[in-house]
Amino acid sequence: MRLLDPTPVQTRPRLTRHLRHEANVTWRMLADNLLACLPPPLTFTLAACFRAQLPAHQILWHLGQILLLSLLYAYTFDTSNQARGAEEDRLNKPYRPIPAGLITSAGAMRRFWIAMPLYTLLGWQLGVVEWVLLWQAAIILINLVSTPRSYLLCKTPSMVMGTVAQLCGAWQAVSPIDTTVTQWITIITIVYALALLFEDIRDMEGDRAIGRRTPALVLGAWPIRIWFASLMLITPPLFHFSLYAPTSAAPWRIAVCDLALAATCWTSAVRGLLLRHTRADRVTYQLYMASYVVALLAGPVLWF
Repeated sequence: MRLLDPTPVQTRPRLTRHLRHEANVTWRMLADNLLACLPPPLTFTLAACFRAQLPAHQILWHLGQILLLSLLYAYTFDTSNQARGAEEDRLNKPYRPIPAGLITSAGAMRRFWIAMPLYTLLGWQLGVVEWVLLWQAAIILINLVSTPRSYLLCKTPSMVMGTVAQLCGAWQAVSPIDTTVTQWITIITIVYALALLFEDIRDMEGDRAIGRRTPALVLGAWPIRIWFASLMLITPPLFHFSLYAPTSAAPWRIAVCDLALAATCWTSAVRGLLLRHTRADRVTYQLYMASYVVALLAGPVLWF
C-alpha cells in the first residue's frame, strides 16, 4: 500500500527556493569577511584543544560549536552593517544582497534581530556569553549608534572589542584563559586592530559619498599605507620574541611559524606601498587577514 506524502506538492519547491535564496543572500553578505570571521576562531580553538591534549572526538565537537558561533558572529555584524551601508555598497560592493536587489535594508535588519538572540543563546550554552555580549555591544556601537562623522572615533574601539570577543570566546569554550593566552590575545589584538585602518583605503569612494570620516579620508591614503606597512614589517619579530620563542616548542616549529608569518606580513606591506589601486588594495587586505590567520595558526603548531 502506497503511503501518501502529507506535504503539499507546492510547499516543497517553495521551501527549496526560499532556502536557496537565503543561502545566496548569506553568501553574498558574508563573503568579504569570511576570512576574518571563520579561520581565526577555529584555529585558536584548535590551539586550545591541543594545549589541553583533548582526544580527536572532543576536538571535532568543539570545532563544530565554534563554527556555528563564528557564523553568527559574522552574520550579526554584516546584516546590521549592510542594512545601514546600502548606498556605500552600491558604489564599492554592488554584488552584496541589498544593492543586488535580493533583499531590502529592512529585510537585513529583520535578519539581524532574529540572529541576535540566537547568538546570545548559543554563547550562553557554550559558556562564553560575556564575549558574545561584548561583540554585540561593539556591533551596536559601530553599526547602529555611530554616525558618519563619529565613525572615526568608534571604529578602532569596536574592532578591538570584536577581536577580543572572537579570540576569548574561541579559547574559553575549550578551557580557561590563563596568563599565556591573555598575552597572545592582547598582543595580536593590538597589532591587527591598529593595522585594520588599511581597510578603509579600499572603500574611499563610497565613504566620501556618504560623508563618513575615516582615517584614510581625514589623514590621506599615504599616511595610512605607511602606518600599515610599518606594522606589518615589525609584526614577525614582535611575535617571535613575545609569543613564539617563549613556548617550549622545537626550534624548527618556531622557525616555520616565523617564516610563514614573515611571508604574509611582509608581502602585504610591500603591496600596500607599491600597488595602489582598488583591486590591488582588496587583495592586499585579504593577504593581511591571511597573516592574522597565520599568526594564530602558530598556536596549534607550537602546542601540538
